[in-house]
Amino acid sequence: MCLEDYRQLAKALKAPPMFTDVLPLIVKPDEAELLLKLSEKEQTITQLSKQLKTPQATVNLHINNLFMKGFLKKKKDKTTHYSVKPFHSIISRYLGENRTNAFGKYAAALTNYPFEEHVKRAKADPHPEAKILPIPEAITEPVTIVLPTETATTILQKADHISLRSCECRLIYKNCNKPLETCLAINDFSEELVERGAAQQISLEQAKNALQTANKHGLVHQALYTDWLKGEVFDICSCCPCCCTYLRTYMKYGVKHHIAKSGLVAKVDSDKCNGCGTCLERCIFQARKLENNKSIVIEENCHGCGLCTTTCPTEASKLALPKRI
Repeated sequence: MCLEDYRQLAKALKAPPMFTDVLPLIVKPDEAELLLKLSEKEQTITQLSKQLKTPQATVNLHINNLFMKGFLKKKKDKTTHYSVKPFHSIISRYLGENRTNAFGKYAAALTNYPFEEHVKRAKADPHPEAKILPIPEAITEPVTIVLPTETATTILQKADHISLRSCECRLIYKNCNKPLETCLAINDFSEELVERGAAQQISLEQAKNALQTANKHGLVHQALYTDWLKGEVFDICSCCPCCCTYLRTYMKYGVKHHIAKSGLVAKVDSDKCNGCGTCLERCIFQARKLENNKSIVIEENCHGCGLCTTTCPTEASKLALPKRI
């Protein structure tokens, strides 16, 4: 396969021209031909075998290799169909799974590429791609009230498949020493990661333990969406503002619609508050201040994550429904 074929593949995968030379490092010539076919439309192994005039066993081997490397999406129905992921998704899998050695001299340049693409997509998409999830222990509303949000636990309870893996953002950017084993994939995305050996399937109780660890270390729970309008969640992440792709897009680049608030806000019982300032240290959204040695909530900044409440020594802070105007 010649360089021109790889240029065609780069175009099909929507890879920037400057990264065309990366493809020969991670895609074998026979695999490239197969990827070009799959970029046209999703196909089964039988269909690919006929198109390429290649034995099914050989096609199956290439498909399995590409799937394990994170190049392909698998859709199971009566038969299994495969399609190709875009270049930025492929690179994200390599970076997030600590396989950057394959990039050679391009590793440094590729590190920020998925984040830059994420920011572009976030600015173009009018809908949020993530939502803050409140810590259940922080909510004071009685169970008879229907809350305007879900928690990480309620989403996990409805999931058919749950897996745990290292936080890709902290693994890539290394801007803090917060725990790595905090990302919880669910359903199809979880099954793919486990099949590829990139995550470990866990129980609901183990997932709850991971959430508790995240809360202890001041990490914000977020639901990540494949489709905001359909409400399709694929990942529950516990995030820090220094590494998280979503929080950095929101906070550093000002894409305010990128992350939806939880629907709850923090409330303070001033009689219980001793003005210790712990909540100010925990809040990443600048939604707290001290006045007259009492903690005050800046409601327009509050995202209802609950981090400020779970370490309050006097239990003065809780999450509640916002005041109705």
